[in-house]
Amino acid sequence: MKLPRFLTRETMLMGLMLILVAVNSALFPRIFPTVGNFTAILRSLAFDGIMVCGMMLLLVSGTFDLSVGGTFSMAGVVAGWMMKNGELPVAAAVAIALGAAMLAGLINGVIVARVRVNALIATLGTMGIYRGVAVLLGGPGITFLPDSFSRPGQVVILGLQGPVWMMAGIALLFSFLLARTRYFRQYYYIGNNATAARLSGIDVPRLQTAGFVIMGGLAGFSGIAFASRVGTSVSISGDGAELRIITAAILGGASLTGGKGTIWGALIGVGFIALINNALIIASVSAYWQSIITGIVLVAAVAMDRFMKKD
Repeated sequence: MKLPRFLTRETMLMGLMLILVAVNSALFPRIFPTVGNFTAILRSLAFDGIMVCGMMLLLVSGTFDLSVGGTFSMAGVVAGWMMKNGELPVAAAVAIALGAAMLAGLINGVIVARVRVNALIATLGTMGIYRGVAVLLGGPGITFLPDSFSRPGQVVILGLQGPVWMMAGIALLFSFLLARTRYFRQYYYIGNNATAARLSGIDVPRLQTAGFVIMGGLAGFSGIAFASRVGTSVSISGDGAELRIITAAILGGASLTGGKGTIWGALIGVGFIALINNALIIASVSAYWQSIITGIVLVAAVAMDRFMKKD
């Protein structure tokens, strides 16, 4: 089913978001439509917003990564462990944590793109490994991190905390790269037809491996930013992130079969999920329902994607 040119997945989702804002404002007039609440929503979605840029890149090329939550947790814990137990300077600890996250992405890329193991199986397995590393190193959490580490995540500029500005910068960069650069446009060619892309001279395994490295780096950066904001390395901080991020990307226009999607669409998807979760929190709904509803939204988004592809 083909939609009118003006009625894209992004515009439909924006319309749903406006309806959601209107309904929540009517239901919770003293809490929801406030500057403080919208600032809190932006603050909470910033970390997923950073990671969704990498996930969109992978989905565009026809693959995905389920280990992002584990990488997120691991990077934050590695940074904290290096500062507290290794007594390293903040810059060195952060560099090592980012390197570990990118190495995790490289491992995923080699297994999926080079060894040709199914991405679902491969990244599901590495998800458990990276989560395990985070728990082994961090236990329940590493506290009392240096002020110089916490400052970037807690600084407020124009009413918004540092992670929101980090997300905005990364989103602008990757939106430009995917839309305007020859190298990153090749990911769309791979997603549309990997065989044709290979025959035309594109090194598909190399590009997909690079995509996983970028995804690992962004997940690690987001995990470090989260640890900086809360001042603690939490070993389970990334649990459930993969479900939210893949859901957001598909809602925003990506397809599990590859070849389509934009960074801005993915960010709109992140915002939609954040609005739903915010409303549930205000309504004092159990956190377990948030996972249930996110799962329902994912199934609905995938079903809609399949339906819209039918002639």
